[in-house]
Amino acid sequence: MRRRTVLLTVLILVVLSVSAVSLALPEIHIAIPGIPRLDRAETGPLGLKLGLDLQGGAHLVYQAETGTTLAVLFADDVEADVAAVSDALDAVDYQGLVSQREDGQSFEIVGPYLAPEQREAVRLALVDSIGEPTEFVNSDLAPPTPDQMDGVLDIISRRVNLYGTEEPIVQRFGADRIIVQLPGASGSVITVRFSDAADVEKLGSVVDGRGYGETEVVSRGGNEYRVTTTNTLSIEQRQQLEAVLEAEVGPVELYQVTGGIEDAKRLIGETAQLEFLRRQCAGPVIGLGCVPPFADSDIGLTGDDLVDAYASTDSVTGEWVVNIQFDNRGADIFGQMTSEINVQSNPDSDEVIAVILDGEQLIAPVARAHIRDGRSQISGDFNRESARTLSVQLKSGSLPVPLTLIQESDVAALLGAESLERSLQAGLVGLGLVLLFVIAYYRAAGVVAAIALVCYAVVTLAIFKLVPITLTLPHIGGFILSIGLAVDANILIFERIKEEIRLGRSLASAMDVGFNRAWPAIRDGNVSTLITCVVLLWFGNRLGGGLVNGFALTLLVGVLVSMFTAVLVSRNLLQAFQAMGMSGMANLFTPEKIQPRSTGQQPRSAQGGR
Repeated sequence: MRRRTVLLTVLILVVLSVSAVSLALPEIHIAIPGIPRLDRAETGPLGLKLGLDLQGGAHLVYQAETGTTLAVLFADDVEADVAAVSDALDAVDYQGLVSQREDGQSFEIVGPYLAPEQREAVRLALVDSIGEPTEFVNSDLAPPTPDQMDGVLDIISRRVNLYGTEEPIVQRFGADRIIVQLPGASGSVITVRFSDAADVEKLGSVVDGRGYGETEVVSRGGNEYRVTTTNTLSIEQRQQLEAVLEAEVGPVELYQVTGGIEDAKRLIGETAQLEFLRRQCAGPVIGLGCVPPFADSDIGLTGDDLVDAYASTDSVTGEWVVNIQFDNRGADIFGQMTSEINVQSNPDSDEVIAVILDGEQLIAPVARAHIRDGRSQISGDFNRESARTLSVQLKSGSLPVPLTLIQESDVAALLGAESLERSLQAGLVGLGLVLLFVIAYYRAAGVVAAIALVCYAVVTLAIFKLVPITLTLPHIGGFILSIGLAVDANILIFERIKEEIRLGRSLASAMDVGFNRAWPAIRDGNVSTLITCVVLLWFGNRLGGGLVNGFALTLLVGVLVSMFTAVLVSRNLLQAFQAMGMSGMANLFTPEKIQPRSTGQQPRSAQGGR
């Protein structure tokens, strides 16, 4: 038992130390080979990531570009001008912009998308009003299909997450519009490292008063500093600031600007980049990729060479697969690569085909045969939804839908900075009152509950920061409710211990029996809450309930941590108090004066003879 207690104590101390350090550090950057890099550098309290309703952000509305451009040429003997062409368009109620070329007989008409029958109506109107055109050429941007919009939605989600914004609101609006809301997208973060030591106050004075809004300078050690601004710096302002820092502070070794709505718009507006790379694996080759390290080589095959991608079931196995088809150029390149790396003719092949979208790997399958006609299947552990998702990603990479930013605005935090600060103060006051009540009522056991509750808060917030979980109002609601559940678990334990002490047990025996009897109630109550959280997450994911998801997620994390602190932390602390010589001070662990029950039988009253 003593060895088990020591091991549990070490585990608790390790968990608390890691949690406390992660909350204490303003930034966390951990790079371990073979494990995804961990970078956490948020500007919220304790480095937590705040959502749109707590810190505000940016609201962007994009519309898919559609329209038709008509190039019309009339013969030299036909009298035509802009007015005549416009009148012909008005006759068929087409709102197109007419411009006349220098030769006088050529016209360009730019307007909304024209279906084939509408184009014919425009042509006939021109014939009736002016004459038969010798050329009538159109180029169209047709309305996007639902699959294309799904692909654009996926690309934007990837881009804004790479940009650094977690839990953005990205959703379709109508058939051709997309709404993007980015938490905390306003402002810029400048990372600068000088060759020599720099004065923080001087650096702050250089940055202040330049129209960047409120600024903050934080030293990161090693002559490196982080400067945050509430206003987003334009490209010109970024270049000017670097020159000013070089001239007034000292030689600059590193200068990097991230964040800001301009970066978000630039990333969202870029064309999707889909690449097919030849990857040489240093480690073992597996079905859908290989273990790092590996080396990629460009073979000149991109999404422009992909004609089609769609999900279907394999006719032999019945499993879901993704079918792809390249054009003639892509088929030649793909065929040459698969002839060299396929495992059928080269069983010892250590190469795979890496499919990269916007710098992020989608899949890295093994070539199982020489593919000559540019048609192939990607198989793996797919279900219907994952196969369709991959096909949409592949198609959207090769067939991007042009987007136009039609609306841009700032989104204010629902609470506001002052309201958020007051809410946090109120929460701390409420937590403090709860701790005071528990300590006053349960005495030494209350001190244990208070320490366990502080440990609970530290571990839970550290998980929110490291995952990371973006905190919105529903997230905070779930967290506060889980605090109540954590207190409730301790109260169940202490009440059981109190009952055992009243029965006349020693403190050590009362603790053991009390924990054992309280555990089934704690377990059943928390498991039922966990089941409810899972159901809420399941429905939220399928019905688009972001508010429900946020509440359920933080409540689930809080319940799991509360079980850890109530069962392990509280129990170990009570055992520690007992080991410190408090076994004979049972009065300190119960709010009532101890009055042990008598175990003997009460004497019967005397009865008279018959």
